[in-house]
Amino acid sequence: MELIFDRVTKQYKNKLAVDRVSLSLKQGVYGLLGANGAGKTTLMRMMCGVLKPDSGEILWDGRTVEEEAYRDVLGYLPQEFGYYPDFSAMDFLMYLGALKGISKKQARGKALELLELTDLSPAAKKKIKTFSGGMKQRLGIAQALLNNPKVLVLDEPTAGLDPKERVRFRNLISKLGNDRIVLLSTHIVSDVEHIADVILVMKAGSIIHQGTLKEIIRAIEGKVWECRVDAKTAEELTARYPVLNIREEENGTLLRLVCGQKPSETAVSMEASLEDLYLYYFSESDLRE
Repeated sequence: MELIFDRVTKQYKNKLAVDRVSLSLKQGVYGLLGANGAGKTTLMRMMCGVLKPDSGEILWDGRTVEEEAYRDVLGYLPQEFGYYPDFSAMDFLMYLGALKGISKKQARGKALELLELTDLSPAAKKKIKTFSGGMKQRLGIAQALLNNPKVLVLDEPTAGLDPKERVRFRNLISKLGNDRIVLLSTHIVSDVEHIADVILVMKAGSIIHQGTLKEIIRAIEGKVWECRVDAKTAEELTARYPVLNIREEENGTLLRLVCGQKPSETAVSMEASLEDLYLYYFSESDLRE
């Protein structure tokens, strides 16, 4: 089981959305992390065969994903998936099962199994228009799993969910990575931090970091600092370095920032987190010192 991106490129007019990306994905959960506009959705749409690369190729076990057979192993939850509001959850899954060429008997059995898996069994006969955002997202992952895919692509699946729903969704995704390739795209750092076996950091169409959580964070180890300073010094440091957090306190301003050397006499070195790395690479100032 292997999905290979070989120098994949996609351009829209003057914007290079994906720039010669090469990857090898095997069984497990991959977290694709990046700001809006980084190229994540374009990369995933090419992975799903919705878009064709301008150059390079994507191969599933040695065969191009443009072949019809690839559809049989693919499950896809786009950022906004379409549904019929007056359908019940069960009717919706049965309808999609028919579209995917699954027999009525098999589709019903699989639908019941997936409604149970996604905690939607009590709402199986309720109309989708009555569902909360979290319930709709869980129905979205249920439809993506109808054909028991070996490749599962999830584009911003937890966007807009409350913390309780996000945790429930993360736990579900974590289980799904046991026997398939799961690619989870998000800009919510905690989602990736908790469940991804491998983290892919994407910026300006390129994968700039790839590895486990420990490997990824290593890029800014020894560069994260906290210091309590006066207002003037806080302003100066904010202008010079990527600042991860600012908190006003009675005895000064507490800054958490990234830089290669001790930024002030009061600075204390801190353990780096994935959120630190994300803010470092996607800060508005985009400063690197």
